[in-house]
Amino acid sequence: MIVYRMLFARTFDPIALYRVEEGSRRSITADRVFFVDVNPSYERVMKVRRRDVIGRSFLDVWPISEPRWSQIIVDCLRLGHSVHCEGNSKEAGSFLEAIAFPLPPAMAAVIFLDKTKLKDADEALDRKKNELRNLATQLTLTEESTRRAIATDLHDRIGYDLVSQLHKIRELREKVRPALEAEMAALEANTEKMICESRSLIFELSPPILKEVGINPALESLADNLLTPHGIKWELRAKGTMADFWADDAVCVILYRMARELLINVIKHSGATRVTIIVNRGPGKIMVAVEDNGRGFPEDFDLDHNEARKETKSFGLFSIRERLEPIDGTLKIVSIPGKGATVAMSCPLKLKEGEFK
Repeated sequence: MIVYRMLFARTFDPIALYRVEEGSRRSITADRVFFVDVNPSYERVMKVRRRDVIGRSFLDVWPISEPRWSQIIVDCLRLGHSVHCEGNSKEAGSFLEAIAFPLPPAMAAVIFLDKTKLKDADEALDRKKNELRNLATQLTLTEESTRRAIATDLHDRIGYDLVSQLHKIRELREKVRPALEAEMAALEANTEKMICESRSLIFELSPPILKEVGINPALESLADNLLTPHGIKWELRAKGTMADFWADDAVCVILYRMARELLINVIKHSGATRVTIIVNRGPGKIMVAVEDNGRGFPEDFDLDHNEARKETKSFGLFSIRERLEPIDGTLKIVSIPGKGATVAMSCPLKLKEGEFK
């Protein structure tokens, strides 16, 4: 008993002992649970005196306490095993974790652990994670804006000059001596090649059709440029029209860029011979999915677990999910090993007011 009293008194965490009113074991309520003892830490944290609580019911001492703190005592006494809860305590002014465990035949002890610092740290970590997600999404949009500016500049300056030069070369070919015909033909061919390469570069930087025509033609052009050279057959299926379900430009940019990463993943990792790109628009939502007939994902594939191991394929998917979250987007993966995979991205059509505009 002396050892018990020493441990009870010297424990840094608040502890309270309770008993249930005789004859009420089958119908235990908080008003039938009485204080038997509290340690000095309980007095300090809860700002009460031991002599003022012993012998009184829980509700008499804490008439407006959050129900969770009395309910774990009731559940512990009724069920006969330990019960756990946590939450903000007005009485303690901190975030507490409470663990109640039975002391037969009709008593219970509750120890309170102050988790305020841990909770604050968790919340700070969550805020930092959200900030990083927002930055990643904003970076994607800023990068696209920069790409468009560079692509427009290339088109307006270099592209225009090259086309003008090509016309002049063709005019000169009609006037030069036959001896120079071969050189002029080569010069014309080289200029045509430069025009094609500049157009390809402009498309890779930022396809004009994404902004001018929409995400469906942009994805078709993307698939043709990425998949066709690798011998991968593809098709695009669409449901819902732009006129009926208009999506913000920023939403389309993010989905387009993420779809590009998915197609590159297919090329690098899946071994697929056929890909279907699905674009579905509906009330308030737009979905873009990439479906392939490749090797799929392992049965035990878990995006968070595999990302933690820094596996290249899963890291790309993890990055996509992180950039979708700030705009309330989701990423879903459906796969059967050896029978392909479907990766679907879903986003609201409209961004929230003032978000990533």
